[in-house]
Amino acid sequence: MLWYSWCVNPAAVTRSARSFVRWRRQFETGLEPIDQQHRELFETLGQLAGAIETGAPRDQLDEGLASLAQHLIKHCQTEETLMKEAGFSGRIVHANQHQDLVLGVRDLQYRRAKGQKLGLEAVELVREGLDHHICESDLAMAGYLKTLRAV
Repeated sequence: MLWYSWCVNPAAVTRSARSFVRWRRQFETGLEPIDQQHRELFETLGQLAGAIETGAPRDQLDEGLASLAQHLIKHCQTEETLMKEAGFSGRIVHANQHQDLVLGVRDLQYRRAKGQKLGLEAVELVREGLDHHICESDLAMAGYLKTLRAV
């Protein structure tokens, strides 16, 4: 699923930004570098949601999106290096999912550059993508990596 094809409507979301952007223990992979990066991603996403919710100036929103993109790219590179070194068979599919996540954030940056407003629903789409990716793909990858360490 390619995020850049999603239609992001900047309509107001009625609940608090912090109510839907939060780290949960179910995301823990047991691999501390990965878990730390995941927590940083959620913290960055939460800061962006807070900035949107409070009506922060354009440059602050743009900086928040840039920070999110940087954290996400760094995280994806970390995971892809680990998967390659371990010979993880699902590496290509996993990397393609990373590409979709990054393209989603890049699309939001592009929309901002074109003058479109950024609403909380855009943050929620990113959060949903991260939730799904972590719970499905990252936990499977981590399980594989942990079995290699146990051998």
